[in-house]
Amino acid sequence: MADIAKVVPDPTAALPQQQQSDKSDEQFESGSHNSTISTPQTGENKTMVESGVEAGNNREADMSRLERITTSFGDRPDCFKNTLQEVAFVIQSTVATASTAFLTGTALIITVPVSIDLGMTQGQISWIGASTSLVAGAFQLALGQLADLLGRKSMFITGMAGFSLFSLLVAFAQNPFWMLVVLGVLGIPSAMVVPPAIGILGAAYATPSKRKNAAFSCFSAGNPLGFVFGTILCGIATQIFNWRAAFILLSIIWAVFTVLAFWAVPNVETFERAPLRQRLGALKQFDYVGTILTIFGTGMFTAGLTLGPQDGWSRAHVIALIIVGIFLLVVFVFWEKIYPTPLMPLYIWKDRNFSLIIVVVVFGNMSFQATGFWISFFLQQVQGLSTLNVAVRLLPMAIAGLLWNVVAGRILHKVSNTLIMIFGALSYLAAALLFSFMRADSNYWAFIFPALVLNVAGADLQFNVANMYVLQSLPSHQQSLAGGIFNVVIRLSNTAVLGISTAVFSSVELLPASIENPMLKYTRTFQTAVGLAAVGVALSPFIRLGTQGNAPKTETREEEKPEKSMDQIS
Repeated sequence: MADIAKVVPDPTAALPQQQQSDKSDEQFESGSHNSTISTPQTGENKTMVESGVEAGNNREADMSRLERITTSFGDRPDCFKNTLQEVAFVIQSTVATASTAFLTGTALIITVPVSIDLGMTQGQISWIGASTSLVAGAFQLALGQLADLLGRKSMFITGMAGFSLFSLLVAFAQNPFWMLVVLGVLGIPSAMVVPPAIGILGAAYATPSKRKNAAFSCFSAGNPLGFVFGTILCGIATQIFNWRAAFILLSIIWAVFTVLAFWAVPNVETFERAPLRQRLGALKQFDYVGTILTIFGTGMFTAGLTLGPQDGWSRAHVIALIIVGIFLLVVFVFWEKIYPTPLMPLYIWKDRNFSLIIVVVVFGNMSFQATGFWISFFLQQVQGLSTLNVAVRLLPMAIAGLLWNVVAGRILHKVSNTLIMIFGALSYLAAALLFSFMRADSNYWAFIFPALVLNVAGADLQFNVANMYVLQSLPSHQQSLAGGIFNVVIRLSNTAVLGISTAVFSSVELLPASIENPMLKYTRTFQTAVGLAAVGVALSPFIRLGTQGNAPKTETREEEKPEKSMDQIS
């Protein structure tokens, strides 16, 4: 009832589930000392209550169906001037989180033509997709903290503009060195845009609602669908023109979104408005040592994983890179325990659900990336399809991905999120199994099509649950950092799985059996993805989540309690 049951934000909405439960108990025990009607002692109070309830009923009856739907959907955050700006920003944030994945899909589809045009070796080809992910993963945590300290909007716009500029520079590359260096630099702007986008989303939609679910379901589509649309759109551009057109297309798309960002992105910061010089004082809190450790630790570790399949895992430089990288990451963990404003607050890993969600998402995402990469390679190398035909065959992933995100936005607040995580893990496993059973001449509609639909189902559903929970694990002034933590784990897993799957592919390719059966190396690679997906299936039932994104609970009507109390008295 509009007059009586006043909807108020739930102060426990941003806490993990167990903490919410504890908080609710405290509120219950504290009683209802805030209520406007505190003691039911007179008949006059009862009369006022009855008249108030009747008025509320009349108002609710007078509400149109559209008004009731709008009320249940949730209010537009105050930081947005109108709904158009709100929708524009959600699309902006989705494009931002898709930056690296879009580039990965582009790199996959242009591998053959660019290697021929620039005369690249096999080792150099492997760095086309890896260089951006390596640099982005190394700088992700540091940029997440900087976004919270210095300003989210300014970092977002700078990142979008930088991505557009360096994409254009790649298009004019005249040799492998030029191309790989610029692709590496591209990792910095692609890492700059994600933390502020997540930070603004988390702070703007602080109150759980169906509106928040819809916004986050759109945002969560960025990572899985970025890869798909990168493959499709840039595949079409490459087929019609050449590989350089793919990067020019990238530059144009991100340039358009950069211009729109000045209007669409709201000012949702963790600090009061102040001159830049004054805000730079916040850099005293920045974790410089942690930044150095993460950059060199993740950089060396991922470089070792990337070089291993081509140079050989037993080579001294590969072993040294992996060992030193792991050592620096271990030192980073110890440093974070003692530094007062760490890049990655370690207490969040004590949350059992947080840790399990991250692990389950990582293994599922690794299966998704491996199957997505190698099925595209299979369509080009084994079936001899052109880039345009490959793009057409991957189109169901894009369409299904959009539909699955609509489903996710409608069920997050209704269905147990543990069940959603389990269903996502099973979808990954089913997709990998279908790919592993496939033969060179297998029917597309019987194997590849259903596998693509299931694969993107797992990604969309699990990313929705994970993004919602991760942002609840840190306070509002660290929302960008929360997004950085999640994304650095995802980026590292992407690099790791490409190294692992490439190692499997290369080792099987050298076997005599593989010469007789060219499909064998693909089968073994897809079976590796099956194993990764199976780990996610095994761990997902241990997650303990209810629903997420429910609208704020209405206060218990104190007016009804006096009625009952008076009945009991009488």
